[in-house]
Amino acid sequence: MWNDKETNVDLLGHRRIAQTIVEILREEELRPLTVGIHGSWGAGKTSILSLIEAELKDDDTTLCLTFNGWLYQGYDDTKSALMEAVVHALLSRRSVGASAVAMGKRLFKRINWLKAAKVAGSLAMTAATGMSPAALFGLPGLLASAKDLFADKEAKPAGTTVNVTVEAEEEDWLKPEQATVPAQIQAFRDELQALIKEAGVERLVVLVDDLDRCLPTSVIDILEAVKLFLFVEGSAFILATDEQMIEYAVRRHFPDLPVSQAEYTKHYLEKLIQIPIRVPSLNALQTQNYIRFLLLQNHLQHDKARLAEICTAFEQARETPYDNKELTYAFITEQLGGSNQDLRNILNVAEQLGSTLAKELRGNPRNVKRFLNTLFMRQRVARIYGLEQKVQLDVLAKLMLLERFHAEQYEAVVADVTAATDGRSATVQQLEATDPEPVADAKPKAKSKPVTPAATAPAVEEELRQWAQFAPALAEVDLRPYIFISRERVLSFQPGEELPPALMPLYQALLTGVRMQFVKHEADAKALTPSQARLLFEQLQREAVTTGDWQTVPKAVDGLVYLVQQQSALEAPLIAMMNSVAAKDLGVWVGTKFGFFTTPDGKAARRTFLANLQQDPQVSGTLKTLLSQMQTAD
Repeated sequence: MWNDKETNVDLLGHRRIAQTIVEILREEELRPLTVGIHGSWGAGKTSILSLIEAELKDDDTTLCLTFNGWLYQGYDDTKSALMEAVVHALLSRRSVGASAVAMGKRLFKRINWLKAAKVAGSLAMTAATGMSPAALFGLPGLLASAKDLFADKEAKPAGTTVNVTVEAEEEDWLKPEQATVPAQIQAFRDELQALIKEAGVERLVVLVDDLDRCLPTSVIDILEAVKLFLFVEGSAFILATDEQMIEYAVRRHFPDLPVSQAEYTKHYLEKLIQIPIRVPSLNALQTQNYIRFLLLQNHLQHDKARLAEICTAFEQARETPYDNKELTYAFITEQLGGSNQDLRNILNVAEQLGSTLAKELRGNPRNVKRFLNTLFMRQRVARIYGLEQKVQLDVLAKLMLLERFHAEQYEAVVADVTAATDGRSATVQQLEATDPEPVADAKPKAKSKPVTPAATAPAVEEELRQWAQFAPALAEVDLRPYIFISRERVLSFQPGEELPPALMPLYQALLTGVRMQFVKHEADAKALTPSQARLLFEQLQREAVTTGDWQTVPKAVDGLVYLVQQQSALEAPLIAMMNSVAAKDLGVWVGTKFGFFTTPDGKAARRTFLANLQQDPQVSGTLKTLLSQMQTAD
């Protein structure tokens, strides 16, 4: 299986994008510079940042740091966090001396002053209280975070004197500075530029990641920090963003923006970013190659060095960068130096997945990886249950495509398999019977129109026809082990242990806990057979017992109560469920919820339940009063 983190092994061909950005960064006349790497969630933006960092790691004249705004948005002013991260990174250079340390202290002081000014409304708080904004808003914490760094930089060999020390200047830090906010901003910019030169840095490169995951206020904070404070000579910022999320943050920041200025949200980002680079989506062949690389990575047991060698060889084998070259089993085995039947079987899965995942997942690498993770997780479940000989990866992959992109047809297959003694699906047989050409390994069938649970649009019918053509054919396959490992809960394939589709609308209404939804299905609830009512009760009971809070009525319990009102035979089972809940966890609602019982068994169970609660010392006095009233009514 694969983790969800960025990687330095370039499986997507993004290294060229990273190299292009690095070349741009090295053009001195272009700095200060802001580059935007735009793409949807999971497109590979973070991996490109990782590749840029790898390209710059051996460049002693470049300081490259990564800032993840998502990590800071809940703790402090995100703007200040970015500014502090930049100053810390500069002071962490081995070459900086006492002069740089003094500059760093002044910069930290200005950050704290600006933070306080933002909260207090410039100098209004100082005028009102006579106290320094720095003293009011967290300077001691800032001192604590920076003191160790300063002390380390100021350490000198024995016998030498130190001109600047933290102790000597701490009191000076606490004195208010009489200055305007614009003056402080300009002073910060000037001193930051001086610190960059003092630290011996030709290029300060800040990689800003996960900007599109931040709250709108944090997004604006980071963008303002880049433009107002940090955009100085020698600096460059690489922002990985989803443009739509940034535009949303800008709209939230300017809620009164007139309709006529709707384009302002786009212009805001365009003014900030000088060079936009969009990460392209993968086409069908690229998706197929990416899947094969992932499957190869799994086969190599995540040997990154060997995988990187094959990736490089594949890139070098292209005649042109735009050559649509397929990553084949023959090419891989040539690089590995021998054939492997297990690898061949695994790579065949990429052929059936590639075109569908490219279209349905829009060539999104992260979603492709998640699909494969689910596939291999289910294969692992099969091994744990001792079903590895009965579960073939290609059959499982084909079924997962139906489950993921045609849920209605998949549920029909589940119903078929659950009811069939041989585990075969009539729905699959009818779908595969419409193939224009025989499917390999499938028995010949007469042409017929598939019978699907509901009418489907022509486009959907075409997708199902293409799915049916994928090898292997499933019409004669016992699908019970595949359905078994693919469900969130275990199926035993006994009649009545899964909710039939006809009961699902009533079940979903009862789960809402809203009586208006219940009464819409009152006729259905009254018409349930005893076995259907019991099955529905058990499903709702599973939902109810998982709740962690019984002080208020769980929604599933409200649904159960309504069901029992229509099906009085379930009164005693409802009390049996309530007996499984610790008395100390129950809220006062219990005292009024079960007064509708009509059957002798139900009333007897309720009386015993209430008597036990009254005797429990952990039950509140209010609830005991209500319980007493109910017993009197009986």
